[in-house]
Amino acid sequence: MPGVPKDTAPEPGAILDPRAAPEIGGVPMQGSLWMLAVILCGQALAAMDTAIVNVAAPTLQAELGLSGASLQLTVAGYGLAYASFLITAARLGDLYGYRRLFMLGVAVFTISSLVCGTAQTAGVLILGRILQGLGAALLVPQVLSLIQLSYSGAAKARAVGLYSMILGLGAAAGQLLGGVIVDIDLWSLSWRPAFLVNIPVGVALIGLALFFLPRIVERRRVRLDLVGVLAVTGVALCVLVPLTFGRELGWPVWSLVMIGAGLLALVAFWRYEQALSRRGGAPLLDPALLTIRGVPQGLGIVAVGFIGYGGWLLTVALYLQVGLGFSPLVSGVTFGAYAAGFGVWNLFWSRLPDRIVAHAPSVALATLLCASLAFGFLVSDGWWHPVAGPLLLFAAGSGHGLSFGTSVNRMTAVIPPSFAASLSGLVTSCSQFSIVTGTALLGSVYFAVAASVPDGENGSGAGMGAVAFAVAIGAGLGLILSARLPSTSLISQVKSARPSDG
Repeated sequence: MPGVPKDTAPEPGAILDPRAAPEIGGVPMQGSLWMLAVILCGQALAAMDTAIVNVAAPTLQAELGLSGASLQLTVAGYGLAYASFLITAARLGDLYGYRRLFMLGVAVFTISSLVCGTAQTAGVLILGRILQGLGAALLVPQVLSLIQLSYSGAAKARAVGLYSMILGLGAAAGQLLGGVIVDIDLWSLSWRPAFLVNIPVGVALIGLALFFLPRIVERRRVRLDLVGVLAVTGVALCVLVPLTFGRELGWPVWSLVMIGAGLLALVAFWRYEQALSRRGGAPLLDPALLTIRGVPQGLGIVAVGFIGYGGWLLTVALYLQVGLGFSPLVSGVTFGAYAAGFGVWNLFWSRLPDRIVAHAPSVALATLLCASLAFGFLVSDGWWHPVAGPLLLFAAGSGHGLSFGTSVNRMTAVIPPSFAASLSGLVTSCSQFSIVTGTALLGSVYFAVAASVPDGENGSGAGMGAVAFAVAIGAGLGLILSARLPSTSLISQVKSARPSDG
């Protein structure tokens, strides 16, 4: 099986079809820079569209005459469909081929972008956004799965670092691109090019994927766990819908009931998956994955980091624009410091010596904790500095980015290849759920604290400070979890213990 490292090669039940990738000098292209470029472009496409519409929302609402509810569905419909289908899409990639699902996802995303860009009514636009989210869900889990199965050692660490960088910078790039497109009003089409720009990119990606993505094919066919699909989708919607809309509606009773029902359904789903696994079936999400040391801890670190990110994303914009009166452009550029920190460290951490990378998650979370505390004290006193503020956001983003990239790398190192798709689904789902949770819960903290401050005092600063302190508490929890991550020596033992396929 040339081109696929033995310690991360597909298990004996799978083959890699070399017809899917050309040869250059007799060397198959799977695991190449071309493959990585293609899948990361797909990841960037999905990440950018989570934010690109936010910037265009006021123009879009004015021109289509959207009601407040329709606008909210246009913005949130993408994220709801995206997050709800990630685990299922990861399993579909495992069953039917990662390349096939990646290409299908890009195709759905591209067609739905055309639907959005040509929409004349709110209903068509909302439908297009939901289909976009579905397309993103189909393609995104395949990215991490292909990285896990096509690289090993230092090459895998670099690939995971680039994947993490794209994940963090995508939303910031989407906001910037959306603002530029709306401002320059391409061909007098207003907001429509924000969607139409995806079409040539999507077509190019499908063509490149045909040549550069390996085709991993299962010899054995198992039945898709349809009960698990319905259950996990129901859980996602029961939790995400009230988290998305509940805060603005004042947390009505139905929102709390839905969250409670979703948590009960999650327990039922997990027990069903365990029972199916014991019977020798093929569960949608293999429960054995969470018994591997380092996976629960790594997912916990991913969760606290992105809960904080969701909180920062909303409340920093509110604080700078509403509290301090800055323009949206200044606000976006200021928060860009967080995204820059996230991206820079994920670009370079894989080049650090192993003895330093071994301690990176703990150092990163300690940095996030200290930067969040310092930012909280800075804004709580009603004082803002145009240099200190962005620098602290850069430090916080650096801590988040470094902890995410190195924790994901640890998880991919300790699991066998048969768990690649399940881990991809869990990491991507955990990230999206956490962003929604952080936006809802920390946004509520901001508004509650700001409203409790007497008129004439620094309410927005107090609210922002409370959010920053909450992020620091989350970083502290992550710091505790990082102590339970597997050591690099244990990772080496796991790798050497895996049977080769040669």
